[in-house]
Amino acid sequence: MLLGIRTTRELLLRHLLVAGLSGLAVYGGWQANAAWDPEMRWWKSYGVGAAVLIWFVALVGPAARLWPALTPLVPWRREAGIWFALVSVVHFALVWDGWARWDVRELLGFQYVPEVDAYLRFEPGFGLANVMGLTALLLALVLAATSSDRAVSLLGISAWKWLHSFSYVIFYILTLHALYFAFIHYTPAPYRILMGMPTDYPENILRFGYVVMLLSVLGAQAGAFVKTVHERRTVGR
Repeated sequence: MLLGIRTTRELLLRHLLVAGLSGLAVYGGWQANAAWDPEMRWWKSYGVGAAVLIWFVALVGPAARLWPALTPLVPWRREAGIWFALVSVVHFALVWDGWARWDVRELLGFQYVPEVDAYLRFEPGFGLANVMGLTALLLALVLAATSSDRAVSLLGISAWKWLHSFSYVIFYILTLHALYFAFIHYTPAPYRILMGMPTDYPENILRFGYVVMLLSVLGAQAGAFVKTVHERRTVGR
């Protein structure tokens, strides 16, 4: 969608506003994860910020279709999408450095076991969730790189819209990524007990918030679809 931004100043102000709101979302995640280890708290906070931003990007379009009063918010998807990509990069960097320790195998759920001098698979769900998150990040970077009027002119409006429809793919992939960590990963597992690893992680107080995000976008998309079909059938009579 062309935004019709005519000045660099207006573009800068829009980005500053969205950057501030992104910071508030990250800060909210920081407060919500106060019971976690400080290192984990950092990357979880940026994860929360990224989730809020992609939720807005995915929700506002179909929501505006149902409630036209929300239409002025639709053009803000562009800035929100760019800042979602930036916040997601920080989230990934913190996980890559603090959890995976710059080891692809660790990122995929393998751990080195000295007794057998080999990497063994301990967290298959963790690896799959991280692959999903990394896939979504790469898609987000492509969309962020093409979030400009120049890109629209270069690609053509139809191709550009098709490309940016992948924002919904990103949303659903990252929702599953978040739900895995919110409901599954930190629950007790036999190997953790056998290896003497922690099993009493703090409760994720935002876990049902991710469920609400998922259901709200699904509901808005379904409602917008039904409304569109109804209006076209009415016009066709």
